Amino acid sequence: MNTFSKFSRWLCLITLIISGSVLASDRAVLAFTNNGQTQHWTLSEMIDKADMNVITKTPWTDGLVTFRGVSSRYILELVDKPKADIKVTALNDYWAVIPYEDIVKYNPILAVMQNKQTMSIRDKGPIWVIYPLTQYNQLNNEVLHSRMVWQVASIELQP
Repeated sequence: MNTFSKFSRWLCLITLIISGSVLASDRAVLAFTNNGQTQHWTLSEMIDKADMNVITKTPWTDGLVTFRGVSSRYILELVDKPKADIKVTALNDYWAVIPYEDIVKYNPILAVMQNKQTMSIRDKGPIWVIYPLTQYNQLNNEVLHSRMVWQVASIELQP
């Protein structure tokens, strides 16, 4: 195989990898249901909607980590829903409900970035519910940990 042919194959492979990354960010990563109507948000849309950083320690990470995501209060504002619980379901069908009281008091986020990087499924992504555990010591308990759903696939607003 000549040098030009090797170069062409490498160039083609790199192009496919880059275009695959772009396509991955354009596929829906979250189904968002409100009043029986479902919207599908891409990772790019989630990143664009991200309005909050949470710097915290978790039982699953080392040291302080900066998470960026869409705040639960902002989600309610987006659909003009003044009061609702949010049911969060993971890729493996595990689910938890974020009660409205938690939204008011702690404003957990649907994190899409960890330390300025998107999160793979292997790293609990692409979406992970994050509470500000370090800011509120009383949050570091099993009940709250059970609400920190990772690999989030869908959310549903509940009256």
